[in-house]
Amino acid sequence: MFSVFLVCRPPLRGAEAELWDKARAAQSWLWAERERMNIASDQKIDPWRTGLIGLEWSTITTTMGKLEAKRTATDPGWAVLLLKWYRSLGLLEGDRLAILASGSFPGFLLSAILAAEKMDLELLVIPSLGASSWGANLPDLPLTAIIETLRRGGFIRVVPGAATLGGAGERATDLSPEGRAILMESLKSSGIPLIYADTLEGIMAQKWETLAAFSPKVIVQIGGSQANLGTDDAVLKLDPGIILPEEATEAGNGIIARALESGIPVIHMLDVRALSREAGIPYDGKPKRKTPGRTPGILAIFALAAWGLFLLCFRRWTLEKGDAGK
Repeated sequence: MFSVFLVCRPPLRGAEAELWDKARAAQSWLWAERERMNIASDQKIDPWRTGLIGLEWSTITTTMGKLEAKRTATDPGWAVLLLKWYRSLGLLEGDRLAILASGSFPGFLLSAILAAEKMDLELLVIPSLGASSWGANLPDLPLTAIIETLRRGGFIRVVPGAATLGGAGERATDLSPEGRAILMESLKSSGIPLIYADTLEGIMAQKWETLAAFSPKVIVQIGGSQANLGTDDAVLKLDPGIILPEEATEAGNGIIARALESGIPVIHMLDVRALSREAGIPYDGKPKRKTPGRTPGILAIFALAAWGLFLLCFRRWTLEKGDAGK
């Protein structure tokens, strides 16, 4: 029995349970709103009715993406895990946190915001609006509209401080004129300022200026925004999860690299399969109201050893003389 307690993840309690429930309630609200708008996903595509799964392709889709990864990103366990990560990085009420997110993983973005607002952190959100397959790529409900819908439902408070169009060069040059027009109109209707320049380098400079003026203690980077990652392939070698400045010798030439060079820790949320494995959150599995995290290898070995010792020492039978060989 001892090993069972070592291996099993305990149920959520207190603030973590409240956060999980709020994330799930926000998803249910979004699903209901999409049903009302007659743009809900087929339940085979979004079996947990999160409202955070988009289309395979649309006029505002930038690249191909994996449905399984997008579903994994909707697990409310990420909100609980991000809360733990924020605390582990020493964030306290009133501290400043910046979230940079592409439209590809609205599930991660919702969790990052909910965890930050649970801690009453001062928050700056800068989204990139283009999205890969199955992300926030509904022409009738782009990322800005998702954020506004969740605000209207009372689940989040933040209004993005600025945004880029995303996609190629952060200027959506890979989209059709129709797709670009949809994103521009979404910004206009939301009143969110657009970060724009004639070059990617110009956009990166403007985005960094906005961040530097805010002076965040930690930055959360979600998805594959080109300005955030940069153009140097070295960024692809970064492991997902928490990256401390002293641990990153090569981080490319994007916003992530500038943050780390400036001594700002980064929570890097990409490579969903690896991130899921590291976090102990099932990949494309049914969300469970349990504490996220995986059993360390040595702890698992100890648990198995303890169970073996239990079996060896606890006999429920005896071998009587004459029974051997029967």
